[in-house]
Amino acid sequence: MLRIEALLADSPKSLVLEDGTKVTVRPMVKQDRDKLALFFNHIPEEELYFLKDDVTDIRTIDSWVETLNYGRVLPLVVEANGRIIADASLHRRREGWRRHLGSVRVVVDPDFRHKGLASHLIDDLTAIARKEGLEGLYAEIPADDQGAIGVFRARGFTQVAMFERNILDRTGKYHDLVVYRLELTERR
Repeated sequence: MLRIEALLADSPKSLVLEDGTKVTVRPMVKQDRDKLALFFNHIPEEELYFLKDDVTDIRTIDSWVETLNYGRVLPLVVEANGRIIADASLHRRREGWRRHLGSVRVVVDPDFRHKGLASHLIDDLTAIARKEGLEGLYAEIPADDQGAIGVFRARGFTQVAMFERNILDRTGKYHDLVVYRLELTERR
């Protein structure tokens, strides 16, 4: 396994989106607390239902920034003009039966969608996962989020499972969950 410092050697990284917007991609730090809260306040309510954590509760964000462990969860943030406009993360286990796999999550501000940002973040996290020697990546997506499904499929992820009524949103409504996987190495 590579040391996380080596993986982050090129951070922060500048990026120009398809519409010409200049952004910076970097690892999340403790000082991002308030900017993250503002970012999640800008995500539509109906999309917040599908996030695993209640990001409207500042204690959730406090927990994230106070327990940063890049070796377990590598959270990346994207800034434009001093404002966080996207959050992406690579989750992995160092031990146990899933140590060869990682999972990814990406959330982009609605004002910055359809500009190649989610694709870029998925590619960055995929490159890091490959350098770390992971064999595969997973993404868990609500089945009715066709936009996210399209982005992951375009990056080479394929559907490997579908679980009916697996997501219970905050309003008490059930949704199906699809799991997409990207093979990073040849299967043994």
